[in-house]
This record gives sequence, C-alpha cells and structure tokens, in this order.
Amino acid sequence: MLQRDARTPYSDIAKKYGSAEATVRFRVKRLVKEGVISAFVAFLNPTKIGFTVSGAILLKLNPTHTDDIISKLIEYTEISYIYRSTGEYDVIAVIYAHDMQHFNTLVKGIKLLEGVEDVRISVTTEFLKSNPIFKL
Repeated sequence: MLQRDARTPYSDIAKKYGSAEATVRFRVKRLVKEGVISAFVAFLNPTKIGFTVSGAILLKLNPTHTDDIISKLIEYTEISYIYRSTGEYDVIAVIYAHDMQHFNTLVKGIKLLEGVEDVRISVTTEFLKSNPIFKL
C-alpha cells in the first residue's frame, strides 16, 4: 500500500490487514531502519518539470578509477540512476536534462572525468514506463 501511496495513513493499512496501528507503525519503522524502504517520495514526471531530454550513458572505466568516477557521478543532480554493470560497459547512468545543450554539457563533463575510457550515449525519444512498485 505504501508503494502505491506513501501518504497512506497507518490506520488504513492496519484496518485492511487486521492489525493494530502501532504494529504497522513499528513494522514500517523497522523496514526503514533495515533499508527496505529507502525514502517516501513523490514520483515526478521529468518532462512536466522541465527535464525534456533524457538518455542513458554507458561507461567503460579504468578499474583503478572506478570508485572515484562513481563518486563524481553521484554528485550530478541530473543523474537519477547509476547502475554497476557486467559485460562491455562498467556503469550505466540515466540523465535528465533541460534541453540538448544541457545534455551535451553533462555528457562532455562525464567524458572528461579521469579514468573514463569509452562512452556510449543513447538519447531517449519517448517516456514509456517507469514503475517503482515491486510485486511482493
């Protein structure tokens, strides 16, 4: 229920599952402490808030610079997701930019990071699906 609406009152959850509200509150607190729930957030549509260009950047990294590069990528507020990967590329980053000029500036900065050996860029053309809800 919290995945679909993080504002759901604990009393509603307790009623649906036949538990005490205090039990629900305790379990949610434990899920947060254990890192199962990492945040309670509003899920925004990037294009509606001015991020009209998005894309994926695949990076081949020099292994001696991997941790440093990932730390620098994490600092970019325009990067929403960073995945370590197997195969040809070591890291995949998803970027949201205001326009192509902004996107190109971000890509150029990433390419110039010490230890970045190769970059493959794919600009998205259409937002089709993003689902933060896991079937439990």
